[in-house]
Parts: sequence; C-alpha cells; structure tokens
Amino acid sequence: MRKSAIFNYIFWSVVSIAVIATGYSLSLRGGRDLKVGLYGVDQVLHGKSPYENISDTNRPLFRYAPGMAIIQYPFMLMSKKIEPLFYGDPLDFKDMLPSIFAWYLAELIAVALSGLMLLRLIPSPTKEEGLRNLKISLMLALPFLLYELSNSQNKLIALLFLLAALLLFKEKKMFFSAVYFCLALTVYSPLLVFILYFIIKSKGRYIFSFIAGVFIVFFLVPSAVFGVGFNNYLLQQWFDRAIKPFSAAASYVTYLDLRVSNQSLPGAIGRLLAPGGTINFHYLVSPVSIHLLIRALSAVIVLFSCIAAWKNSKETSEGLAYPVFLMLALMLPQYCIYYTWAWTFVFYFAALNYAGRKEAPAADKIFLLAASSVLFISTCLAGVSFLKSGSFILWSTMALWAVMVKILIGQTPRLKKAASR
Repeated sequence: MRKSAIFNYIFWSVVSIAVIATGYSLSLRGGRDLKVGLYGVDQVLHGKSPYENISDTNRPLFRYAPGMAIIQYPFMLMSKKIEPLFYGDPLDFKDMLPSIFAWYLAELIAVALSGLMLLRLIPSPTKEEGLRNLKISLMLALPFLLYELSNSQNKLIALLFLLAALLLFKEKKMFFSAVYFCLALTVYSPLLVFILYFIIKSKGRYIFSFIAGVFIVFFLVPSAVFGVGFNNYLLQQWFDRAIKPFSAAASYVTYLDLRVSNQSLPGAIGRLLAPGGTINFHYLVSPVSIHLLIRALSAVIVLFSCIAAWKNSKETSEGLAYPVFLMLALMLPQYCIYYTWAWTFVFYFAALNYAGRKEAPAADKIFLLAASSVLFISTCLAGVSFLKSGSFILWSTMALWAVMVKILIGQTPRLKKAASR
C-alpha cells in the first residue's frame, strides 16, 4: 500500500471519529455558546436590545454586531426561549437539538470551504503537496477545532468570511471582498486589524470598497430588516456595551482580562503584573503602567506586521502574511478565549507550504517548523493549569508570528533572487 493511501486512510479515519465524537458531545453540552446567538435573535424579534443581561448588567452576553442576529436567525428552528423568573438564567432554551446540529453542520461546511479556499489562496509547490499539507494542518489543529465545534462557537464562521474576503481581494474583486470582510467583522470584530493588510496591499484603494461594505452590511441590510431607527439604536448599544468596554477600556486589569481562559496579550501581561486571581489584585506596577505597556507592545507588533505585509514577496512567501495578521486578531484583543486558536490550521498550512519550497532558505524552514511545533504542543497541553496561567499558547503564537515576520521582512530579496534562477 502506498504511503499516500495510508495517510489518507488515517486522515479520514481520524476526521470521521472526531466528527462523530463531537456530535455526541454537542448533545450533552446543550449548545451553551449557541444560546448566546439565539438569545440575541429572540431579543431582536421582540424589539429588545440583545445587549441586555439581567444576570450581570455590566457584562452583555451578546457582543456581536446587530447583523449577527440576521445570520443566526435561520438556526432558531424549533428553539424557544424560556423567560427566567427574577434573576434566573437568561440563556434558558428548550427544543434546541435541531438548532445545535444545524449549526454544527454549518461549521463543518465552513471548515471544508475554508480548506478549499486556502488551497487557492496560499500557493503550494504542487497540487498534491497542497492537499497533503492541508490534511496535516487540519489534524494538527484538531484539538482546538474540536473544542470550538463542541462549544458551538462561531469563530470558524468568521474565518470563512475572512478567507472569502482575502481570496476575492487576491482576484481583484475588491467590492465583494469588502462585503465579506464586513461579514467577518459582524461575527468577530477584532478581525478589523486586517484592514491594514488590505490598505497596504491595495495602496489605499481598498478603503473605498470598505466604506461601501460597511454601509451595506452594518446599515443598509439590517435597517431593511429591523427598521432604520431600531438598527441605529442597536448599533449604538453594540458600541456602548460591547465594543467600548472591551476595546477602549482605560485599564486592562479587570476580571474579564485575567481569567486563565484569556490567552490574549493584555490578559497575559495582566496576569504577570497584577497577580492575585480575580478579586484581590496585587499590582506590581500601576494599572496605568500596565495599560501603557500593553498599548506600546501592541503598537510595535502591528507596526512590524505592516512592514512584513509591505515587503511581502508574492512569488514565494505570499501565504505567510495571512497568518501574521490573523495572529493579531488573537493576540491583541482585550479578551480572546483559547479555543479561538482553532484557526491554527491556517498557520500550519502556510508554514508547511513555505517549508516545502526548494528556494526557501534552510534556516527559515527549521525555525518556522520548530515554532509551529511549539504552538502545536501548547495547544495539546491547553488543559494544564500552570501553562494556561502562564499564557503558554499566547507566547508560542507570538514566537511563530516573530519567525514569519522575520522571514517576510528579512528574506524577501534573497527569495526573489533564488526564485529567478
């Protein structure tokens, strides 16, 4: 039996077992995170703000743009919200099983379509190598892919919209790219950092398509569904309750930031400089200093990412620029839960494709594959308490980001020269 046939048998066996096991897990978990989206749909259907939370007035359950209620409305199906008595659970639903499995199917389709788009988006040395690298990447990312799927989360849907935007951008269809990009922002607003990539690569022209996309996705379509006045009210609520507190806070030292499930840079720095759990913080430096340090580090990371995109060589290392910016959407938000690292299959795919190129310097390949391996190990050990508290996932992601940025910035001239031989 050929090695490729054995590998394919292993891949499809692992995927089949994982899909079945996750489906069983879903029936037990009850779609807790999906309930958040359905809660938003139910609130909007009743003319209420989805950003209200009677169980915790300071922390909204639904944190997405109003258009997310439109995206998730078809998945309401038989689900019915049970109104809580006094201060009961606002996410109490019944008859949710059809919704849970419909959403699960949508996410599986999103992963499959994302894989197909990656094959077109990130160049592979050969078609066969591209397919093999994609299968390896999916298996390496399986720990968090399954975690994401079993929690009925929505970040794989956001990734699908983003990859569609990037592919359309590559094909110079900027208007449609902008529409899909705005759909991605509707699901996960930290992806806004990709606007820098689009502006750099289009030399500023993308901004006009983006403005049109914002108008259509955030104003025109929701206003046609909700009404102009109600949509404007929801947009204001979204900004006041979901965007401002979690993106423009005066200090990063809060309960939300320091939970060990938060693997973003603000959470990691907060736990280092303000230990003591979630109640009695012990500030090693002032909260203002923590805030300024995180802002400065974030600015440096964004700056080097932009330089990397600007110096990117399309002939050889084009694919590395995508994970560089995708990592920013994981590392820089004030809060990013660890199973959003389901996106790592994009990182691994880009790394494997670059490492398979004969013209790529051997040292770059070694560092890239080593950093990818460390990230894979960190995802496998995500459940280890002290590693989670120490933000091992964040630091291993930053190491891979640094290697990719170094390749894009430092090796572009040599790669161009090698490719022309």
